[in-house]
Amino acid sequence: MHERQEREQDPDFDPGTDGDAGSEQHGEDDAEAGGDGDTGADGDGDAVNVANKKRPRKQPPAIRCSPSKFHELLKALPADLEDIVKARGFGGLLGFKPTCLDRKLLTWLMLRLNPETMKLELGGGKVIDVNEHTVWCLFQIPKVGGDPPYMSDAEARVRRNELGEQICPSTYKRLGIRIADIVDGLKSKKLTGDLGLRAFFMAVFQSLLFSNTDSCIRLEDVIYTEDLDNIGKINWCKAVVDNLSKAARLYKKDFAAKGIHAPLTGCGIFLMVSFCCIYWLL
Repeated sequence: MHERQEREQDPDFDPGTDGDAGSEQHGEDDAEAGGDGDTGADGDGDAVNVANKKRPRKQPPAIRCSPSKFHELLKALPADLEDIVKARGFGGLLGFKPTCLDRKLLTWLMLRLNPETMKLELGGGKVIDVNEHTVWCLFQIPKVGGDPPYMSDAEARVRRNELGEQICPSTYKRLGIRIADIVDGLKSKKLTGDLGLRAFFMAVFQSLLFSNTDSCIRLEDVIYTEDLDNIGKINWCKAVVDNLSKAARLYKKDFAAKGIHAPLTGCGIFLMVSFCCIYWLL
């Protein structure tokens, strides 16, 4: 597995090793969290790992779910693509308001998310359901249809390489496809039509709905957006819930070893907004 040598500046992330997951566990963690741990970028993983081990420091929990990046995407999205996003059933995302995450609150919530029952168990008999309906209430994304499409990793890597050469040809081999590349492409109108629409959805999945410890576009983002014509016929609310279940299971496993520095994956903003909106009504 190649490690990235340069990191994207992210206001919602404090950089350390890739996601602070640790070089020994990163591939395993990405597999369980739904990521591929491979951005397509070249780098000397061993050298990076040695350098990181020589710099012991306390770090806050790693988190890639980034509402602020998502809002950068929205600002860059041209009107013609907005209309297509709405037509595909994702119009609710265009009105999504939250712009930041509270790490301490999200850490507390992730520890209280039961991955088996998918309930936030808050104590005192108070629980918040995490299900398809509550996800739809927040994001208003498609909740009827089947599971996300399947594609082999080998085929997905080929497709990602092709997309990388179209979206950011000068930096792709070193850095992968970054959210900043997609934002810049939308702003400059280099990313238009189906390519612009696919780039937008890939960025939404990576930065908001299905985040893990990767900072660049992952294989699953490529796979999920392969069929743009039918992207609205997938139950994305169920996919978000399933991904959060994996994230909670992974976090509890990592927390035993890393404590509060364990990486936070999944759609963290959903947990935070749900808690803030519902807790006082219980």
